[in-house]
Amino acid sequence: MGRARRGARRLRHSAGGLTTMAGNSALALSCSPRGPKGSTALVLSEFLEGIREGGGSVEVLEPYRMNISPCRGCFSCWTKTPGVCAIEDDMAALNARLDRADTVVFATPVYHFTMSEGMKRLIERTMPLLDPEVRPGPDGRARHARLGRRDQRAVLVATCGFPELQVFDGLRRTFSDICDMMEWSPAGEVLRTGSGLLSSRDARAREAAAGYLLLVRGAGRAVAGGGMIEPECRHHLESDLLPREEYFRLVNGWFVKR
Repeated sequence: MGRARRGARRLRHSAGGLTTMAGNSALALSCSPRGPKGSTALVLSEFLEGIREGGGSVEVLEPYRMNISPCRGCFSCWTKTPGVCAIEDDMAALNARLDRADTVVFATPVYHFTMSEGMKRLIERTMPLLDPEVRPGPDGRARHARLGRRDQRAVLVATCGFPELQVFDGLRRTFSDICDMMEWSPAGEVLRTGSGLLSSRDARAREAAAGYLLLVRGAGRAVAGGGMIEPECRHHLESDLLPREEYFRLVNGWFVKR
């Protein structure tokens, strides 16, 4: 108990204070090392604004600005101190927050075809929320049962620089397996290819980005109301912002100017 309390105190200090969530609460984990300056944060911000408009409460934490050490693989949280990690940092309090939120939103850029290092490090530290006993899941695959809540939902918000949706394949598969293990019900995905166009000064790109961000906000409202991001909405969210030739011209032109 002492460890968890100390972790909670550190988390309040590092994250600038935590608010109480009630009802339709969302915990958003903004896992981009670029923080508020990146495309991931921009898309996440609009999605969360939609949740607020839909009557939900929102809390945002940035793992890269918190004290979260890598998992040591010592299994102390399953053996010596069940449910309590041996590492004394912000993760004890964050796991408690994860267990209380109605909806968990993970936001990450795609780095080398998967999630950011910060998101991976956070996920690995959720082992105290799992039962060490291995048993078959509903699909027959071996798994660890979830301790605590089992009625939560999860949303993946992800951005990538390339224009093809296939770039997300590895991340989507990994996140799906994580949801199965944590017993989170997937509520949808917001995947943005060619995300560099969101900050372009080109007039056509700016117009396309503005329309796209309105769609993202609408997806947030749908999730806040207890619904999901429906296939039709996903189709529009995943459509190209601009024709491919325009994408290549603008993106490559940006690097030349740098």
